Amino acid sequence: MKLFISTFIISSLLYSQSEVTVDTLLTNQEKMLINQQKILSEVVYVNPLLNMKYGIEFNPAYFLISSASNEGFVLSGSFSLFSISEKAEIAFPIYFSKGEDDLKILHIDSHYRFFTGIHRNGFYFSAGLRYTFLEGREGGDFFGFTWEESEEIINISKIGLTFGIGYRRYGNNGWYWGTSLFGGRYFTDKELSIIGAGAADGNAIIDIELLKIGKMF
Repeated sequence: MKLFISTFIISSLLYSQSEVTVDTLLTNQEKMLINQQKILSEVVYVNPLLNMKYGIEFNPAYFLISSASNEGFVLSGSFSLFSISEKAEIAFPIYFSKGEDDLKILHIDSHYRFFTGIHRNGFYFSAGLRYTFLEGREGGDFFGFTWEESEEIINISKIGLTFGIGYRRYGNNGWYWGTSLFGGRYFTDKELSIIGAGAADGNAIIDIELLKIGKMF
């Protein structure tokens, strides 16, 4: 009889302890889930492009450098459409410069930019087209030395294909900045040389934008 009572008491204690342990585990698990939900609610991504349809960019470095040199004028900017996709955007970079020897260079690009991350922040790949208009005097130049300069002002128009990479960072205050590197080649180039046009006068396309500051609307 005593053995039975002892066995019953020990079994009851073990059962109560196991029941308390299971209840404790369930309680702790419930607390962990609640805390996890709180953490997730605090780190939910806030989309800075929400309700934003387009953006306008400007490169202040090009403008300031060209203004200080007194040898020409450079304006570089871009217009972007944000409402086409949650993972991509369409951008229209524009570059215009006016220099010596009646030189004018105009680039108008059209880029499709696909972002590599979950959101449209960070790195992207781009593919696009470039239209270039050159105007100036025909001739040859090499490191500032000019020969066979013509009196007549000529112009060239050509179209090329480009691919590249870039980086964008959008802020929650409506401003953003970016940098890009892309290259390609022209397919409609003419056998003409314009003085001072530099790389824009060849078949290859190489473009680097170190800093553009933009505003979302």
